[in-house]
Amino acid sequence: MQEGSLADVVGVPLNAELEEMISSIPDAILNCISKVNSKGGMWLVGGAVREVLLGRRPIDWDFAVDLSPDEMIELFPDAIPTGVAFGTVTLRAGDDLIETTTLRGEGTYGDGRRPDSVEYSKSLVLDLSRRDFTFNAMAVDVARGLLHDPFGGGIDLQNRCLRAVGDARLRLGEDGLRVIRAYRFMDLGKGNLCSADLQLGKSLLDQQHMLRMVAPERIWIELSKILAGYNAGVILHRMAVDGLLNRILPSEWDENDTAIIAQMSSHLQGISIEARLALVLTNAATSGLEKELKKCKLSTSQIRRVLNLRRWVKNLPIGKPEGKLRVYSHLLASDLNEVKRMDLAWADAGGEGPSLAECIAFHKRLSELSVSRTNGDSLATGEWIMRHTKLSPGPQLGALKNWLHLIQIERNLGLLDEVEEVLCSLPWQHGDWKQWPNLNQYF
Repeated sequence: MQEGSLADVVGVPLNAELEEMISSIPDAILNCISKVNSKGGMWLVGGAVREVLLGRRPIDWDFAVDLSPDEMIELFPDAIPTGVAFGTVTLRAGDDLIETTTLRGEGTYGDGRRPDSVEYSKSLVLDLSRRDFTFNAMAVDVARGLLHDPFGGGIDLQNRCLRAVGDARLRLGEDGLRVIRAYRFMDLGKGNLCSADLQLGKSLLDQQHMLRMVAPERIWIELSKILAGYNAGVILHRMAVDGLLNRILPSEWDENDTAIIAQMSSHLQGISIEARLALVLTNAATSGLEKELKKCKLSTSQIRRVLNLRRWVKNLPIGKPEGKLRVYSHLLASDLNEVKRMDLAWADAGGEGPSLAECIAFHKRLSELSVSRTNGDSLATGEWIMRHTKLSPGPQLGALKNWLHLIQIERNLGLLDEVEEVLCSLPWQHGDWKQWPNLNQYF
């Protein structure tokens, strides 16, 4: 392979894991590296190096180059100018897309979000010195088989220590998003929980105000990764202790809050981010919550699911007849298992509501229900009801269909003839249809 520019920082031979990683790089990407190296230098950087040192396969291939974006596009005419203003060009490498960013020099961050200007550089060590944390500031010279680690990121990774590159307060002050990114990088997966060093820990408290400068959607992207993490409960607890949750979500917590203690429960391992967030928000004020979640830039479907899951926590129909249990299962549908785990976690934390024993007994009753005779859809269609009642299309027809569907679920009816018998017994011709039982307002 063509060797490119020699880095201005000492390199050491790769260990076995990094050697194996290089051998797994697709030929199309290796060809791109050789092509860039014929004109300059190209180094594998960021998450890929960190992931390999953690014993995992990298998901993305990100590279730093010492060619300008214009030079990269000239070298690769089919490249995608994804972020030329900030030096980023995406290359097509067979079936892969690889992101390349031109080495950067010193710069200021006046708005606490992005550099005021981008100054390109030929210095790898200067570029790495601008990165957030030491184990994200490593680079691999693929052609020469060298690891460049000027800030000791590899050792910090071994020691499970999260440390800023240089002055922690300065690094966090450059980009407010780094505050929440620090909490995300405390969780590097199973068996890989990191602790911030003293300087970074203090700076995380001092620089929380920088998050005011960050767009809500960027904060949500980082928070969603935290919620999905293997050690999410531990990280959320730390965020509550540090007061960070109070800055980014619509409520207030401390380390003794049941919603925070519940996050540590093993019942939540692998649960969806919406379910975990719903549990965090269990005791948040309902009024205005949807509006606040919109401000946090969750998608409409995510907001709907969070609010629905939150509604069911602690709301178990314990001691109710079998029909109510059937309706409960029907309304939760695919979310039933998530809510079960949320209830167990809440009870584990000693939260107000059913005890752990009561939750377990209730879940046992649910599992003993006979199999539903339908897929859950209403057997009676609007057209069928109109034929049997002479009702015209409208809200009364919809209300009657909903009522019949509710009874179908309660009694586990499986045949339309059974629904017809029910219809004949209902006083649907009398009274206010707005007062009829409603499946969606059953609990």
